[in-house]
Amino acid sequence: MKFRAVMSDGINIKEFFNVIGTFSRMQKNLIINVQPNKLILQIESEAYDGQYLWCEIDASLRDGFFSEYLMDGIDSEHNQIYMTCLATSFVRALSYVRNNSVDYIKLKLIKTHMPCLAVEMSATITNDLDVLTPKIQHSIPVTVVPRNEWNQYEIPLEVEYDLSIAMPSAKSLRMLLDKKKNLAPTVTLYATLNDELSLVVETEVVTVASHYRNLKCVPVRKTTGQEAHEQLTNLSEASCRVDTKKLASLFETINFYDVIMTANLRHEQALNIRFDMRQNAFVNYILPATNFE
Repeated sequence: MKFRAVMSDGINIKEFFNVIGTFSRMQKNLIINVQPNKLILQIESEAYDGQYLWCEIDASLRDGFFSEYLMDGIDSEHNQIYMTCLATSFVRALSYVRNNSVDYIKLKLIKTHMPCLAVEMSATITNDLDVLTPKIQHSIPVTVVPRNEWNQYEIPLEVEYDLSIAMPSAKSLRMLLDKKKNLAPTVTLYATLNDELSLVVETEVVTVASHYRNLKCVPVRKTTGQEAHEQLTNLSEASCRVDTKKLASLFETINFYDVIMTANLRHEQALNIRFDMRQNAFVNYILPATNFE
């Protein structure tokens, strides 16, 4: 098995650090799935209740997120690598980039007395006398997941949703959900083809609704036959009731630069929030519908 990747774009490096930092605040263990054309970072899924969070980075373009990307999986038939590590260890290894610029970050799977993910970065420091290029190196212990356990980390890549709607700013949603999480354990999101998104909480004494208008909303469910097509055209609204604190915690922890946020709703079944970043990278968060009061 081999894995080596290099990032040399400053904004991509910052975004990578922000993704790792966000995930570390959601869950202690990080799963790294290395594939020939993409790298997937995910937290240990609460699969028993349908909650998933992962980041997918396209590695097929050399002028994209990675300037170098080489891998060799466990065998030709299963050309992937799954490994797990402590997310906080990854954050510490990258912490220099929080307040400093670096020329590159190199990731490499190595084996000393145990498997490790080597993290190397180089910075250029200029003073009156000289130009210094110190290298910073860390080794993060990882556990390579055997092939027969890969199914524990499968994520729902192909989910059909009913409506897709653009979302308002993360700051606006963070402030709104911070208030709503103290009112009720669940919040219902409504999306309509009238380009409106509503967030509603209900208690025994009050119903509080917040509305965002002029957001682009489109149907997204794939149709394969006449019956499915008719169902889609009759659907003008989709809703999903989710755990308020779990949704609020996402917006409390995310720290991305310039992202496009989209909410995808599968009516009364699941909510997916997608954060599209630059250079063909995105973060996906799936919350299942809940019925508890």
